[in-house]
Amino acid sequence: MGMIVSLQISLASLIGILSIGMMVGLITIYFGFNNRRPWAYKFAMAHWLFLILICILIGIQNLLVGVSGDILALVMSGMLIFISVGMIKRFSTFSNPIFIAWYLGKTNKIIATSNLDENEMMGACPNCLSLLAVKPLELHHEDKCPNCNMKLVSDETYHKFANEEE
Repeated sequence: MGMIVSLQISLASLIGILSIGMMVGLITIYFGFNNRRPWAYKFAMAHWLFLILICILIGIQNLLVGVSGDILALVMSGMLIFISVGMIKRFSTFSNPIFIAWYLGKTNKIIATSNLDENEMMGACPNCLSLLAVKPLELHHEDKCPNCNMKLVSDETYHKFANEEE
């Protein structure tokens, strides 16, 4: 803000107008994506990439400041880099065909065209949210997800339905 105030009035006004325009655009993208509008999908992807870049740049800047002795900047750097890594991992969701079909409202076509065997259904791992073909009637408490190697049936669910069967 200090830099903007020190600039000439016309340049500061231009920066202010551009900032307001940018905020209106970002809010429009947010609500468009939140309401699953097809036009907002690519903009949301671009915005996600932009946020990853900003987090990395600010994290590097804080790391450089933190190396000179500012512990708070060093902690902030670690947190921003950690957030950036998580955001990079989550970015693959945008290109997942099942996510795209869900976003565009075409999930029934994917489920209908999937090659499920008799008594199989699509399910998601409760831990990593991987999509799996499972046979719910044959699912056991000790069955594990092939992706994250965690239990597919939580202890809470197992005990709830185990008590009902007795």
